[in-house]
Amino acid sequence: MSGTRRDPAGRRREIVAAMADLMCHGEPKITHRRVAQHAGVPLGSTTYYFASLDDLRSAALEFLAEKVDADLAETAELLDASDGSPETVAAMFHDYLSDAERVRTELVLYSASLARPELAVVSRRWFSGLVDLLSRLTDRRTALTMAVFVDGACMHAALNDEPLDLPLLQDLTRSLMTGTADRPRLRAPEETEPRTS
Repeated sequence: MSGTRRDPAGRRREIVAAMADLMCHGEPKITHRRVAQHAGVPLGSTTYYFASLDDLRSAALEFLAEKVDADLAETAELLDASDGSPETVAAMFHDYLSDAERVRTELVLYSASLARPELAVVSRRWFSGLVDLLSRLTDRRTALTMAVFVDGACMHAALNDEPLDLPLLQDLTRSLMTGTADRPRLRAPEETEPRTS
């Protein structure tokens, strides 16, 4: 007999993690059987711990939200140890947006709240946490604007399989944090070159 058989908490976590992984990878049809297969556990285990797929899905979303909390804690440590410059913040954004698993996690949490509004409080944890972190570096309104920008950049990264390039992120972050971008102003279409005599 297996020595790990009597570990209900571990078995439950394996099932939840498998469900979360399937959700993050866009599994088209999730069933108890598919989750059990992905977790490498007997089918009876999934139905024993979770009577319905909704219960399992809610547990998986909470599992993903806990990963987000861990990411935020790690980001907070990095920010506290950094110089807090726009370039440093942009590099952190770029690292985050380059991590496909993190991007998928955020999108799964958001899409879940659209389907089930009662889950919105879980889905908002990343956004609220990011605003709190960025508020250490700038005013609250700017932090909110930057978090909205990161949300959009996250969707861009998901759709294009790559983040915005680092120089562009640096330019945008610098613009948001200082109010000015370190590059020439783009000429409006109606503007023309001055005539020379």
